Amino acid sequence: MKKKHIAFASAAILGILALVAVARGTGNVAAAEDERFKMNGTTLVRYLGTDTFVSIPDTVKSIGDEAFSGNETMTSIEIPDSVTSIGYNAFKNCSALTGVSISDSVKKVGPGAFEGCKELTSVTIGENVSSWGTGVFTNCDTLAKVSIDSDNEYLTYYNGAIYNGNMTMLYQVLPGREGENYVMPDTVKNIDAYAFWNLINTKNVKVSSEVGSIPKYAMSNMGSVENAVIQSSTTSIEENAFANNTALKQVVIPASVTNIDKKAFKGSSDFKIFTGKSSAADIFGSNNNIDVIYKAEYPDDFMDSNPGLEEKPNVGESYEDTENTATDTTQTGEQTEENNRTEESSNLDQSTEEETTEQSSSSEFISTEGYIHPLDVPEKDNVIGKTVVASGNAVFLIDNHKEKVYGIPDGVHADVVSGDVSDAEEDTEVKDSISVDYEKEEKDNESIPQREYYKQKSLTSYEIPDTIKKIGRLAFAESGLKAIKIPNSVTDVEYGAFMSCKDLADVTIPDTVSYIGTKAFDGTAWLNNWKEEKSDNDEDDFLIVGDGILIAYKGTKAHVEIPDGVKQIGAEAFKGHKEILDVAVPASVKKICAEAFRNCSELTGLTGCEGLKTVVRGAFYGTQVSESDFK
Repeated sequence: MKKKHIAFASAAILGILALVAVARGTGNVAAAEDERFKMNGTTLVRYLGTDTFVSIPDTVKSIGDEAFSGNETMTSIEIPDSVTSIGYNAFKNCSALTGVSISDSVKKVGPGAFEGCKELTSVTIGENVSSWGTGVFTNCDTLAKVSIDSDNEYLTYYNGAIYNGNMTMLYQVLPGREGENYVMPDTVKNIDAYAFWNLINTKNVKVSSEVGSIPKYAMSNMGSVENAVIQSSTTSIEENAFANNTALKQVVIPASVTNIDKKAFKGSSDFKIFTGKSSAADIFGSNNNIDVIYKAEYPDDFMDSNPGLEEKPNVGESYEDTENTATDTTQTGEQTEENNRTEESSNLDQSTEEETTEQSSSSEFISTEGYIHPLDVPEKDNVIGKTVVASGNAVFLIDNHKEKVYGIPDGVHADVVSGDVSDAEEDTEVKDSISVDYEKEEKDNESIPQREYYKQKSLTSYEIPDTIKKIGRLAFAESGLKAIKIPNSVTDVEYGAFMSCKDLADVTIPDTVSYIGTKAFDGTAWLNNWKEEKSDNDEDDFLIVGDGILIAYKGTKAHVEIPDGVKQIGAEAFKGHKEILDVAVPASVKKICAEAFRNCSELTGLTGCEGLKTVVRGAFYGTQVSESDFK
């Protein structure tokens, strides 16, 4: 009988220990029996408990979309080394969560993973996070700084903001960042969507001198920001770039900005544009009932005021990371030289010179920098003609209210659109609610999400499933891929998808692909080898892939004839070919993509164009062709 009592007591003790293990949420027992953790295989799909401290079972490999969303009791969480990914909105609106440590095993953090965690003040990020979603910490009002492992090559923290590894991409300015002034480091070339969402303390923002375009939603819903300063490298402001900024009082827009989408400032009101007279911003303000001023009301030159300024990390540029901007208009040395040459040689009529003098005296920031085509400068009604010098050529313009000196054949019209996006991509708007509406790429099996395999050098081969329709932005950028065969299911290859894959020499693109984003194959051995190959046939100078997309040109002719059958002149296809004087466009071409002829400084016009329907803004930047010719 005693043995039975002992056996019974032992069993009871084991049972108590098992319950303790379950209560702690650790070990295999928890994974198998703990009803608080709803599992689908090794993915935690929902946490149903009410504990203040939560320890995730070590059998969990991924924290699924919205797994902890809306939890109001959890103040801290333990993420085990088994977890490799954190899904979309995984901890959204966990209103009591004060601290989190993302373990070294985690490689991917999805969009909005910690959105709305208003009490979150302490965050540490491990060394292996390589895929970082959009707006991870939006609406985290008290989060002023984070700690990123010093061995992490993919993320950098500096003075209240998170960047990619070499600080060429700004991911997010933390909502609770201290100090009224934020000055973007000059290493930054691109700004992620929602990067400035709902800031609490920041009033003045200065954009990097290397940013070429303010993309969609990049500076929308900025919360406390009153003054935004754009520098003279920027050439375009895209749709909803400054949407819903209720505190905004002044935006400094230099003359270099020649393209402003009509919805760029949607939902923002009671602000003023500080710019130069007759600039694109001046005309935009006049056309949209926005007050335009020629003398700044706020400072346009200020220093970062984050208390306890840190020393800027010593980061290098191992690749050209220009994500989340479909048209990378970064001002290169070549562009700067071209702009300077154009500025030095451009002489407008006397009235325009007087306006320029007045403009320069009011601010050193807004000057004559930036290329503006002479035909884009509006004239007073009494100005009938004038002489200008454009790209070294003296040109007499006669009544440029009506006539055309350069451009396209009479009767040719096309829709001029902003951004270089797929024809099938839906037009989304910023929501009025405080919650960010992220594109939830993880929800289906039809796309490879952005940055999914970014910088994974060990990835030398990959078979794309035949269910995939879209390859996302920078999905394989700077990976170790050597060959890729895109299946017939794919229609869209987005911005920089295979950019800087130096060993990628074998590429197969089916004719189902109807959209290839800017820089999709830049820096690949495949594209570089093609450019170096010599050819005797003129048609071999054109690289045509997919459904008739011309993505590159390597010829040297002054008069170019695009082969019949080309449907799109792809992004940057002719970029920098200064020898080109004119281009014959066959009737098969329906679309001219972003920056297709950028800095083709001697290009005076196009012929043909009978089938042209769409021109993306910026396609002719730095040429003698004006987008207004197509309207």
